[in-house]
Amino acid sequence: MVGRLKNMVKNVLAPEKLRKLRKWQDRFEIARTAYSQHRSDMDLFEDYYNGTREVQPNPNTNVVPKKKASNVRNIIYELIESQVDNSIPMPKVRAIHPEDQELAKNIEHALYNEITKVVYKDINDLQERTTPIQGGDFFHIEWDPDAGTHCTLGDVHVEELHPKQVIPQPCVVEMKKMDYIFLIFTQTKEFIKKKYGVDVRDAAEERPEIRNAEDTTYNDDVVSQIVAYYKNDKGGIGMFSWVQDYILVDLEDYQERRLERCKKCGEPRSGDVCPVCGGKKFEDVPEETEELMSDIPLTNGSFIPSVIGVERVPMLDESGAEMFDETGVPMLRVRQIHERIPYYKPNVFPLVLRKNVSKNKQLLGGSDVDVILDQQDTIKKLGTKINEKLIGGQSFATLPPGLEIRREKEMNIVRPRQQDISLIGVYNLQGDISKDRVVLEDNYQWAKSSLGVTDSYQGKYDSSATSGTAKQYSITQAAGRLESKRIMKNNAYASLFKMIFQFWLAYADEPIPLSYQREDGTYEFAHFNRYDYLKKDDAGEWYWNDEFIFETDTTSTIMTNREAMWNAADVKYQAGAFGPIGDLESLVLYWEFMAKANYPNAGEILSNLQERLRRQQELQAQQQAMLQQAQMGGGTGAMSVM
Repeated sequence: MVGRLKNMVKNVLAPEKLRKLRKWQDRFEIARTAYSQHRSDMDLFEDYYNGTREVQPNPNTNVVPKKKASNVRNIIYELIESQVDNSIPMPKVRAIHPEDQELAKNIEHALYNEITKVVYKDINDLQERTTPIQGGDFFHIEWDPDAGTHCTLGDVHVEELHPKQVIPQPCVVEMKKMDYIFLIFTQTKEFIKKKYGVDVRDAAEERPEIRNAEDTTYNDDVVSQIVAYYKNDKGGIGMFSWVQDYILVDLEDYQERRLERCKKCGEPRSGDVCPVCGGKKFEDVPEETEELMSDIPLTNGSFIPSVIGVERVPMLDESGAEMFDETGVPMLRVRQIHERIPYYKPNVFPLVLRKNVSKNKQLLGGSDVDVILDQQDTIKKLGTKINEKLIGGQSFATLPPGLEIRREKEMNIVRPRQQDISLIGVYNLQGDISKDRVVLEDNYQWAKSSLGVTDSYQGKYDSSATSGTAKQYSITQAAGRLESKRIMKNNAYASLFKMIFQFWLAYADEPIPLSYQREDGTYEFAHFNRYDYLKKDDAGEWYWNDEFIFETDTTSTIMTNREAMWNAADVKYQAGAFGPIGDLESLVLYWEFMAKANYPNAGEILSNLQERLRRQQELQAQQQAMLQQAQMGGGTGAMSVM
């Protein structure tokens, strides 16, 4: 009890802080209430994907069915799973200015290294289901200062956010036009204490529904964290976060750089004691520019010099007061003037929305579940009706009076009289399910037609495709109808690539190691150095060059499918695209391609063929030289005879 009282005393907020907390809590409740219907629909869509036995009320009478479906053919699950694409779009970066082409390639290589991490495969697998179910899903991007490699400090952290965790500003359907947006997280109390330094042991979980709408399990170790991102008066992005009445973060510009400086003289902290005035108290101060304390090497071999001059400044004592000599003249010390460069700020909400298909006047896109909900309900009802007809049917036997058959063994012997034989019979009473099956199949076909999924696209037998070409055409037609979903996916990843690049410019102080494959199949090892993107304009002012176009590579699907590339190369080789079949030069070209496509042992085969080609060329050169010498010798002999 004493511990709780102490914690309550610690949580007493200043009036100004309390007013700000109440303001954001009120805004959150208004936004949550306005978005409650959408979140309720999300729960319904999730239930239908999971195969709920519930059936929706009749829209004409609003009568809720009294019984659940006893047989669920889950066409929603089937059709959504048929569309799952586990390939991740690869980055493609184009320069706007001709001198930036190498920089664009460097960004592309760095993004390729980033997107091939395992975490993105997990995120894509989640989004391939969540996006068509709910109509959209989110990437959440942060800079994690505790991540990184041995030689780098910090790294980009990307996670998937379910749309139930994102509460938009009411009546605004475009993120870039919103003044604020809320996120909800379920966190452990220990995590909150470690990350924010706030003890929330007396707090409770307020929003368990974001974990699972049907999960009523209570856990005293977790709490609901609310995060509000908002646009500040200077065009930056602020952050306010809380757990119940505990404020975790209150930053007017959370994407700006902050540096610990001495409270007395303002010198950057380099230890427990200030080297200039001896002060021991430090504070976080927002920084607009960075003072270079050492030369910054660039990838092209040049560097940004740190010292651009010297100046004389007054000497200060331990109290921070100016020092004078015996004659009363101020004592001065020489201080180097270091170059100052601006810090980069993304100034964007750290969220990327991936839509299913665009839908007018709605934040999320259209949901596949919403489109075929009626067909799924009808199929559940018909499946239940068919079950009842089949299971409720009966069989009975008719026997003449006085004749009894006892079931004592598999084959019983009956000796009826001749006139009683016609009276022995077995009758099956079963309902007619043929029409029910026809209507059920019709609804299934309607659902597939609505989403543009054909039998050929699902890999099933397609009676309408009478040849391989017809089958491929059917698949292409289905893919064409689903093209909008692929475009939305590619756009989301392109926006994600751009935001990752912006976070690198803002926070990646050390060069990021990367590797990429050369044209000959070998690997090049390099670094992404954010200072390569620092330039001076005509007025001599430093600025960050972020003027690049971010796209996705439309050929990334086949590029990541190595087996498909190998098969395509075989076809091209047999068609003579590499040159005459069997020719050494043709084989070298073929195996160079296979080495780039990472075919097993292709490098060894290529080296062997290159050596054979070299020896063949040397032999041909020797033969050519001998032939020339013979021709020259023959010509001289002819002249001497004459």
